[in-house]
Order: sequence, then structure tokens, then C-alpha cells
Amino acid sequence: LGPSGCGKSTTLRIAAGVERQDAGEVRIDGETVSSSRGHLPPERRSVGLVFQDFALFPHLTIAENVDFGLPRAERGRAEGPLARVGLSGYGPKYPHQLSGGEQQRVALARALAPNPRAMLMDEPFSGLDQRLRDEVRDASLAVLKAEGTGVLLVTHEPEEAMRMADRIALM
Repeated sequence: LGPSGCGKSTTLRIAAGVERQDAGEVRIDGETVSSSRGHLPPERRSVGLVFQDFALFPHLTIAENVDFGLPRAERGRAEGPLARVGLSGYGPKYPHQLSGGEQQRVALARALAPNPRAMLMDEPFSGLDQRLRDEVRDASLAVLKAEGTGVLLVTHEPEEAMRMADRIALM
């Protein structure tokens, strides 16, 4: 939790392995994934990423968006993750055919598809109106708890941090 520009998103990018830290080490689920001795690439960290802009590919169907980050041998099973976020039957649709809340749930399904051990969320609900934000946030939290997935959520809204977090770090 912290104001714009304080390094919240940079911290997520470091945890994801997209950027490297200047010092120290990064541990995920007790495993050191980055230190002065080595750097585990992002694709081997078993983390899901959900961004505030959803990052859906407009030319791909919802099923293809969910399958996108999976190894080729595991593609074609988008219906399971979509069902977990309440979007069964949405696979043939395209992102422009969905509401903002539905698009956010697709982004969550895509991040959950490879069964990550941790989920990194960068202000994922900030683009939604207040009513929809509360609804999608609560539904997302329920899915993540049911999956047993650890979450690192970045926000600048204290209320959101208080509603979602077991622990809060101030930056």
C-alpha cells in the first residue's frame, strides 16, 4: 500500500522476474528465485500476473486468451479456469463482447490456468466503478482463497488493502 510512484509496481515486476533487484534476494514460497548468486527466469517462477488494464488480446477468443500462457501441450482446457471465475461458456466470445468485470475475471482465469503458487496483482480493480470493483474484488478473493494461492496485491487505496489483506506493507 502506498502512493503513486513509491515503487509498488516495481516491486511486483521484481517478484515476477521481469526486473532485477539491485541488492538482496527474492523468495517465493521459501525458494530463493533471485539473488546475487542467480536469477530464476519469470517463466519458471510459477507466479500469475493480473494487471489493472487486464492485458487481454483483442484478436483472440476468451478461451485463447486463457490458454495463451500455457505450454502447447496444456492448451485447450480454458473451460476449467473460466468456470472457477464464473464464466462457463464464455470461451468463444471476444474481449470486446464482455463487461469490464467479466474482462477482469478472464484476466484472473488466465493467471490461474497454470496453477501458480503465487498471484501478483497490480491495482487490478482500479479500472472498475465502485459497485463493480467491490463485486469483482470479493469474487476474485474467494477464488484465490479456494485455490490456496498466495497473493501480493499492490494498491494505493487503504480501504482495498484492509478488505483484502491478511498483512499490509506500507511503502
